[in-house]
Amino acid sequence: MNNDVPRRITMFDRFPALSTKRLQLREVTLQDMDAAAELYGNSVMMKTRPGPSKHMPIQANKESREPRFQEREAIAYRIQEWFMTPYQEQRGIRFGIYLNNSNRMIGSCGFSHWDKTHYKAELVYELHPEYRKRGFLKEALGALINFGFNTMELNRIEARIESSNQADQRMLLSLGFRHEGVEREAEFADGKFIDIVWLSMLKSDGPPPVHLVK
Repeated sequence: MNNDVPRRITMFDRFPALSTKRLQLREVTLQDMDAAAELYGNSVMMKTRPGPSKHMPIQANKESREPRFQEREAIAYRIQEWFMTPYQEQRGIRFGIYLNNSNRMIGSCGFSHWDKTHYKAELVYELHPEYRKRGFLKEALGALINFGFNTMELNRIEARIESSNQADQRMLLSLGFRHEGVEREAEFADGKFIDIVWLSMLKSDGPPPVHLVK
């Protein structure tokens, strides 16, 4: 008789997929270059990153002289560093946000700085400017937060937002996050110091509004 206990299947055996009423949250690889180009080819998005700061350098091969080739190198670098490597190293996960029944990638969201010892991670996200103020990001984050608490077994989700970004703070508060405090002049960008607002949500705070999750 075989008494071996079957190995538990985890999220790292197969990349998970999430769905909401209007969106699909799924894996992004280098095969998604064309879809990612619609998001990161935008001049605004190529200069920014999600979270409190907007100054992560996009590294392309400086010897490449053709602008379009440089742009695709930069997109490939971003996919590798933000999506693929953290998942492969089991230290985070990031989903592409796609419109239902479409290959249009309109943003991304996920968790970084996953601390398995203390059951916490940091929320990261971004959305193409064309799709802002339409509830897409809030809808995606509702599904992501449920995934974090239920599948990743997180107890605490953290978010760091620039103090001037009132819209994102309001959105996170509406999802159930709470203000924790302000890091005064915690970052330096564009020639000035920036205050960073910390927000968090605990599993015991309850799930996001049910209409945000399919």
